[in-house]
Parts: sequence; C-alpha cells; structure tokens
Amino acid sequence: MIQGTPWYSVLNNPLYSDQFNYIGSYIPEREKLIEDGFPDEYVNGDKKQGMTPLCKRLRYEQSDMIMILLNISYIPDDVVRKINFKPGWSIEFKKNMEQYKREFYEQTGVKWEF
Repeated sequence: MIQGTPWYSVLNNPLYSDQFNYIGSYIPEREKLIEDGFPDEYVNGDKKQGMTPLCKRLRYEQSDMIMILLNISYIPDDVVRKINFKPGWSIEFKKNMEQYKREFYEQTGVKWEF
C-alpha cells in the first residue's frame, strides 16, 4: 500500500514491475528478455556474436520508456513536449535534456542537478 508513504518506488515492487513489463538495467542481457516487436539484428548476421548495439539500444527503450513515464512530472516541460516515442526516442531525449541543462545554466548561473 502506498498511502502514508512519503516516498515509494513503484518499480521496486515486483508486482508492479511485472505489470508494467519493466526489465531494469541491472538485469544482465536484458535485451534478450525485452520484446519490442522488431526483428532481432545480430552483429554480422551471426547470433553467436550477439545483437548489434543499435538493436540493444532500441530494445532498452521499451523498458526505459516506463521509467520516463513514471517520472514525467520531474522532467522539464520543454523537454517533455519534444518527446516522440518512436524508435530512437531515447537518443533525442538525451540531447534535449542536455540542451535544457546548458540553457538552464546560461540563464541562471546554476548547474542543473535534479
């Protein structure tokens, strides 16, 4: 139960984690457990060499999106408005967040540390 708790990490509860289909970055080889509907791409087409870095990154996005959505109220509005959850969204999200932090520092003289 969350009521009366000053701080609660939803994804620490395995029941919620399972319901959200969240597979955390602490899980080794999590790309093998995440199903995003796109075909697997292997290094040089060889399954023994593992998935390509891009294929892994796109797989990770499926679980990372859950983390972003659960914490969206902490993300600056300017950054949230630019999110487009299509393959590769995390790359743009990171760029937009870095830009926001630079501009925040330029405008306030304070480093963004939230």
